Amino acid sequence: MKITWLNKDDNKDCILFFNGWGMDECAINHLDKKGFDICMFYDYKAIRPLEMELSAYSKVYVVAWSLGVWAAGFIIDTLGVKTAKSIAINGTQLPVDLSCGIPPSVFKNTYTNWDSNNRDRFNRRVLGGKAAFELHQQKLVSRDIEEQQVELGIILNQVKENSSANFCFDTALIGQKDLIFSPINQWRFWKRKATVIELMLPHYPFNFFKNWHQIISV
Repeated sequence: MKITWLNKDDNKDCILFFNGWGMDECAINHLDKKGFDICMFYDYKAIRPLEMELSAYSKVYVVAWSLGVWAAGFIIDTLGVKTAKSIAINGTQLPVDLSCGIPPSVFKNTYTNWDSNNRDRFNRRVLGGKAAFELHQQKLVSRDIEEQQVELGIILNQVKENSSANFCFDTALIGQKDLIFSPINQWRFWKRKATVIELMLPHYPFNFFKNWHQIISV
C-alpha cells in the first residue's frame, strides 16, 4: 500500500482518501483541495496497520471509493482517530460477493483477462459510457497494466482470506448508474449499516464534484 499527501498546508481539517483499485492521484487531481489536508491511500498490494499523527486536526474525514471501501476497513481502526464523517462511495466491505459486492466470477475474469483492450472496456463502464470515456479516460490509465493486474490478484486473495473489517462507515453513497458494483448489491450491504444516499452517478463519481467540500457534504 502507498500513501501520498495530496495537500498538506496545516489546514485544521484532514481527509483520508482511499482510492480505487489501479488508481493514483490522476483520478482526483481536478478536485479543489482548498481547506483540507488530504492524504491518499492506494495500491493495495500490502495492507498493514499504520501509525499516523493526526491529533492536530480538528476534524478527520474518511472518503473511500470502490475497492478503497474494503481497504479502509482494515486501516482506520488502527489509526486510533475519531472520524467526523466517513463516506463509502460505490463500494462495499464485501467486494467479492454475489449478493453484496462484485460476483466472484466477474471479479476473477476481470483479473484473469486484464490487458489493454479489456482495460478500455472496463474503464468505459467505470466512467459510464463511450462519451465520458473519450473525455476522461486519461484520469484512469496512468498506472501500468501489469501492475494493476498484480494488485487485483492480491486483493482477490486477501478478500478470500479475510473479508471482514471492524470499521463502520456512517454514510454510503450509491451511484444509480454504477456498472461495476451494482446499486442493488450496494443497497443490500449498506441498508442496515449506514445512512444511504442515492445519486445518478456512474461508478467513477468524481467528474460530478468540483471540490472535496462537496463530497464530504453529501
